[in-house]
Amino acid sequence: MDAAWSGRDEFAVGVVDCDAPESDHASAVATLVSGTDCPQGLECIRGNLETLQDADLDLLIAEGEGALSAVARSPLSRPVLPVGDVSGIETVAREYVPAVLPVVFDGGAREVTHPVLSAEIVDGDGTALGIEQALFDVTLVTDEPARISEFAVRSRGDTVASFRADGVVVSTPAGSHGYASTLEAPQLSAAIDAVAVTPIAPFVTKTSRWVLPDDGVRLTVERDEGPIQVVADEQECTTIAVDGAVTVSATDALSTLAVPEDALESDA
Repeated sequence: MDAAWSGRDEFAVGVVDCDAPESDHASAVATLVSGTDCPQGLECIRGNLETLQDADLDLLIAEGEGALSAVARSPLSRPVLPVGDVSGIETVAREYVPAVLPVVFDGGAREVTHPVLSAEIVDGDGTALGIEQALFDVTLVTDEPARISEFAVRSRGDTVASFRADGVVVSTPAGSHGYASTLEAPQLSAAIDAVAVTPIAPFVTKTSRWVLPDDGVRLTVERDEGPIQVVADEQECTTIAVDGAVTVSATDALSTLAVPEDALESDA
């Protein structure tokens, strides 16, 4: 990445401003970027994803899980510097942005690739309901609180398990350190191509959690006990009925930048 940026006179940085709660911080981040003392010079553009898509950017900055997830689901393919507290992803604190950017553009950052899930949703009558994307997790959950349904999990054509529960979560390595960790999901390393599958409030007191290949985990609704909500990264997508299915695969990736602490110390 440093080779692509070598010899440049100026860099363009886009600060993501979206509808997520974290967007309240976008103006503060943009102010820090604009005030950064970078030898090459910086142009800062703050805007929503549609605006930034039309800009000629070298780098995106996204603060918080909501903004980062929105970038992962967008057509933008620029590297991203994550800011703030994001479970499972290396980030920098907002106040360190002015110190981090010169290090990044001098080639001192490490690029990390995170899988992005695609969830292909089919209703119980076979109607295709679209494809949703998620950086952290895809969840099937009963539409009414504390109402149990029955789910089946299949991988590569084989049945892994069926169980009664409030729902089931499929999480990426990053997502396995977030909400899924509260369900005691296995915490995955970004170095493996796998997802964690975890029941939500299972009917039995002892249940399993599974680490499965990320190339097509199929979740199905097995009992007609009310509609099931499909959620991708906390975004409610649609509902499905009995025999409905969601097939989850890692089909894309998000590139983020991580700056080692010693690089910042040497730059100070």
